[in-house]
This record gives sequence, C-alpha cells and structure tokens, in this order.
Amino acid sequence: MACDGSVLQAMAGRFRFALIDLVRGTRALAVLRELEALQFAPPAVLAARQRLALAQYVATVRGAGALHARYGAFAQFPVIDKAFALANRERLRNRAYHGKLVRKKTGGSTGEPFVYVTGVRAQSYLWAAILLSWRVAGYRLGEPVAFLAGSALFGAGYKQQLYYRLMNVHLFSAFDLASAQLDRYAAGIARCRLLYGYASAIHRLALHVLAGPARAHFSLRGVVCTAEVLSAAMRADIERAFGAPCYSQYGCNDAGVSAYECERRDGFHLVTERAFHEVLPDGRLIATDLANDAFFLPRYDTGDLVAMADTPCPCGRGFPLIKSVIGRANDLVHDSAGNTVHSEFFTHLFREDARIAAFQVLYDARQLAVIVQCPDAALGAALDTYRARIAAALRFDVIRFFINSPFIRITNGKHRFVLRVDDMEGVLPENAGSCTAHG
Repeated sequence: MACDGSVLQAMAGRFRFALIDLVRGTRALAVLRELEALQFAPPAVLAARQRLALAQYVATVRGAGALHARYGAFAQFPVIDKAFALANRERLRNRAYHGKLVRKKTGGSTGEPFVYVTGVRAQSYLWAAILLSWRVAGYRLGEPVAFLAGSALFGAGYKQQLYYRLMNVHLFSAFDLASAQLDRYAAGIARCRLLYGYASAIHRLALHVLAGPARAHFSLRGVVCTAEVLSAAMRADIERAFGAPCYSQYGCNDAGVSAYECERRDGFHLVTERAFHEVLPDGRLIATDLANDAFFLPRYDTGDLVAMADTPCPCGRGFPLIKSVIGRANDLVHDSAGNTVHSEFFTHLFREDARIAAFQVLYDARQLAVIVQCPDAALGAALDTYRARIAAALRFDVIRFFINSPFIRITNGKHRFVLRVDDMEGVLPENAGSCTAHG
C-alpha cells in the first residue's frame, strides 16, 4: 500500500529532528514524546515525579561544591538572582560534568546580559517544550516554520543555521519592521504552517496585513508568541490577520521554566519535568532548572511576577497552571516621591479603549512619556482623562503622550512595556504627534 503525502511528510519530519539530535547530542525528540504523554498524567503523579527529581538534583548540587554543601535541605538554599550568579559563576559550574557544554546568554532585558552554560539534557528539554507548544497549535514535525524575532531566539553561528535548515525554519528579523520589509515578510510567511516569535513584532506585522489593500492568503495552522506579554487585543488582531489561532508561550531558560497554552488558552501549563517552581508572597516566580546538570542555579529569581491557578485546567493536563504572567518585577514605574505602579496599571488604564493597540512607558526622574499605537490616530479628550489618572498615581513634572511613534527597542529586539532611561530627551521620538502636560 502506497504511503500518502502526510505520512511521508511525518517520516521526513521525524528524520530531520532525529538528525538534529544526533548532531548536537540531544534527545529532544524522545523528550517530546515523553512530555506529550506525561502532560495528561494526574497532578499527583507529576508532583511525585518532580519531588524525586528535586531530591536527586539537591544531592548532586550539595555534592558538587562548597557553595551549597553547608545547607541541609533545599528549603535552606538561599534565593539567588542574576547578580549572585555573575559574582559566583565559576563556583556554580559543575566540575564533575564532562559532557558537551552549550553557552547561553540572556538578552539583557534588565540591562545586564547574563552568560551561563547548560548541558545537553537541559537543551533537550528546552526544545522539547518549544515543540510541545507548537504541537498544540497544530504544527507537525518538519513543516515550514517562520521565526519573527531577534537575538534572543536567533543563533548566529553556522551550526544554528544548519539546525534551522533541518527544522525547516525561515528567519525574519524583528529589527527591521519597515513597511516594504513587512510586505516581504508576509509573502514569505504565507508559505509556512506555523509563525513563531515576539508578540510585539508579530502584532506589528498583523496590523500591517490588516491595513493592506489586498489581504494575503496564509496557510498557517497556528501562531505562537513568546518572549513578551500577549494582550487580548493583540491576540484578536493576530488571529484576524492570519486566519489562525494565536497561542502564547512563557519561558525563562536560565531558570528552566517552560510553559505553554493549551487549546483553552487560559493560562500556561508549567513543565514540571524540567523545573521546580516556587511563588513568593509578592508573586515573584522562583524556579530551579532540574535538567541543567552543568551549571547550578537553584532557587533562581526569574524576575517575573505570576499568579498560579488554584485548580487544574479543565483540558485534562496535569501540569500546574500559571493563571497569568503579570510581568517582570522591574516593569515598575517609580517617581521621585516614592510612589510605584506596575505596568499592569497602564494595561488596565488602556484595555477598555479599543482604539489603543499597544503602549510603552518611558520615564526618568523628572518626566514620563507614553507611546501609544492608535490606528485611527484620534484619542481626543481621552488623553486628558488618561493623563489625570496617571498624575493621581505618580508625581512627574511632565507627562507626555506620543501617538503612533515607533517604540523604543532594547538591543535584543524585544518590546518592553516599561523602560527607565537616563536621558529622556535622547530617546524620545520626534515631537510631531506628542501631547504634553506639566504637573
């Protein structure tokens, strides 16, 4: 009996990923199969597996060096952060590990890039979890995938380029989102079956597609956004533009956090096979990468604020559910009078205004600027209302609004909702389209 095209494609896809695993020494395909089965295990079973993995991890960490040997139990380990890891990088390396090392570098969204290493086991879980999120969106192994992102997702080396070719991945840069370039991106993505990348860049492309005179025809099974917060309004625009369901993915690789949305798209399923997680009373997510046996970061502060669901997801998956990722702990605005608000203040401020598609807040010691993307470019008297509500919560000499000016990007191409800057005048957009008020 002859094989049909879908069977041949599936076989080719598995061969491609098996070859990638062979070349880089990982077992992402095998871990993916494990996770696809385990995700529907009862929560108690998954929790028991996680406790066993944690006990093994603690024994390894305590036996590897003096930094944690003096602590009798995991709960006694101190909560650490990037600054601690930078100061103790060599003492956190597992000298007993003799396998392949993979150098990693965070994008530096907090202004201080962090270089660390992982082993092949952690790499296997990283890619397996990414593929798991794609599978929920309808992706089949080997199908063409479009990446619209920046340096946090792209690798520049020849090996990375080889892996992308084997994965059938097509790269589109989030650094260049000019109108003519977006036309070329849309044409290239139209041939792909999955779109993956930064939420802000994908949303920018979606708005461009929606505003175009002729709607491109896309063959996407789904869209998966990562690295940034995906708002409900952004999701709706993306789905309307591409004619496919849009999912969000959440992760913090240095902490071993991989989490994905299921078909319900009402929270993130946290892969407990890789990470042990804790949530502090203030909402900060503390996580331990149980799969990284090359570089130890136990009880690592992700810098993210989350809220966990009290009950399992009705979809039947047993992984614990992150109900919402509120944002980064440094997505805070502080004024000189000691007042503080989180970026969620602005999200709630603008979320009922259908005219506002996205925003960014810039501030220094003296002034605050809000860049809003507003397709009809008309907010009118609403600006006075928004300015008054901001002034009631924060004390700045000057509060300015910029309508449809470009967002300020950090070096890795990601969109940050809140940016503290040293020289406001040096980064502000041109004054055209700005509205200013003095406090």
